Amino acid sequence: MTDQGLSETKKEQIKLRATFLNNIGIGVILVGVFTPVTRLVYDGTAVDIDLSQVVSPMLVCFFLGITLHLGGGWILKGLKQ
Repeated sequence: MTDQGLSETKKEQIKLRATFLNNIGIGVILVGVFTPVTRLVYDGTAVDIDLSQVVSPMLVCFFLGITLHLGGGWILKGLKQ
C-alpha cells in the first residue's frame, strides 16, 4: 500500500491499532514485571518466595510486552511515506 492510496480515515485507523497494541504491551509489562518487583521490595512476607517462580513469569510478560510493541510498529509500516 502506498501513502497516496490511503484516506485520512484509514491512516487514523492504522495509528489507533498501533497505539492500542503498544498500550496493551505497556500494561502487560507493568502488571507482569513491575508489580512483582514492587511486591518483593515492599512486602516483607514475599522474601520467602522462590525467585525462579517470580522471574519466569516476569520474563514471559516482558517479552510479550516487547512483542506487542513491535507488532504496533509493524502495523505502522502501513503508513509508508
